[in-house]
Amino acid sequence: MGTDAWKNWQGFDAGEPEGENYDDELHSDVEFAGGARDFGPFRLSAVHREVPATQDVGLALVLHGGVHVSLIPDVVINGKLAKPDSTAYHGGTMSDEVAALVSLIMGVRLRVAGTARLSGIHQPDDDPGRLPMLFEVPRLTRPGRGDDLIPAAVQRSTNLDDLDRLVSFPSLAEGAQVELVRAARSYASGLWWANEDPNLAWLQLVTAVEIAAKARQLSEVDAVALLKDVWEELWTAIEPADDPVRQSVAYLLAPQIRAARAFRDFLADCAPEPPEIRPQFSPLDWTKIRQHAGKIYEHRSQALHAGKPFPMPMCERPGIEGPNAIQEVPYGLNSGSNGAIWAAKETPMLLSTFEYIARGALLAWWDELIDAASGSRPAT
Repeated sequence: MGTDAWKNWQGFDAGEPEGENYDDELHSDVEFAGGARDFGPFRLSAVHREVPATQDVGLALVLHGGVHVSLIPDVVINGKLAKPDSTAYHGGTMSDEVAALVSLIMGVRLRVAGTARLSGIHQPDDDPGRLPMLFEVPRLTRPGRGDDLIPAAVQRSTNLDDLDRLVSFPSLAEGAQVELVRAARSYASGLWWANEDPNLAWLQLVTAVEIAAKARQLSEVDAVALLKDVWEELWTAIEPADDPVRQSVAYLLAPQIRAARAFRDFLADCAPEPPEIRPQFSPLDWTKIRQHAGKIYEHRSQALHAGKPFPMPMCERPGIEGPNAIQEVPYGLNSGSNGAIWAAKETPMLLSTFEYIARGALLAWWDELIDAASGSRPAT
């Protein structure tokens, strides 16, 4: 079971007739440029505002979609209840899928606000002049207050001509496109809520990377080798024990620590090159992406399982050094806030830096999925 947008696009490519169509409003805090573009059964049209958007959310794109397949799963087949199958579930609609993929490609906030027009179900030979149903779509509100914690999200190019990656979507393998949509949805959610709740943004962006890392994991590592690599302190503690004991401990912990290893490997393999313009006083050591990823994954586990949010210094708005050089790591050898003190080694980068790395890595992975679909490299 592929996602709805993927199945619908394949139905369109197969020549299935349109059963209905709709217009959904996509809202953003940036204005898009370029003419309307068709992507299979979907058309994206930029809405140009009289007053350019300045950190104010409003109508940015109209997504016109034609429905070419049945989107309601058969729950009874041959008189029997269908087998449970939620492998393609991501919690959203076709438009949510498209919006998330566009958000990932362009690195900007974009969210479905609602449906403005429905044609109603029709047949190909029905009266083309039939009247549609129209709806008012309330404007979404930009989450958060004050300056942007991810300045690049309102500075990147938003030309619809830059959406060529989206053309590859229906050609991706069924399992691959499901994971891509889930990762894109998590990324888009993290970006949207960054100014309101940076801790939630960290969790969503880490989740997006985790989804891709698990899907891309190329090989299973021996449990003992995995424990040595990922949890050095624990291995040192049990190393004096007999070999069967060490093997048992490593085997029991392997599922837990394999996810951490996959996260680190993914970012080390797929992280983008540093930005062209680097800050002088707060550059991230790009050669230590693997170590940075390990510390971030520790914070993620603490946030999820112990209710201990990401350190405040990692959740602050970056400063600007010189001409457009964005601060990459928290300043100082240590920092304190809200009753806590952190050493610099505990706070490897700012949220805005991780967003840049996560997005670049996810796009590199998407390119790998395209290559796999075309047969130019093995599927991962």
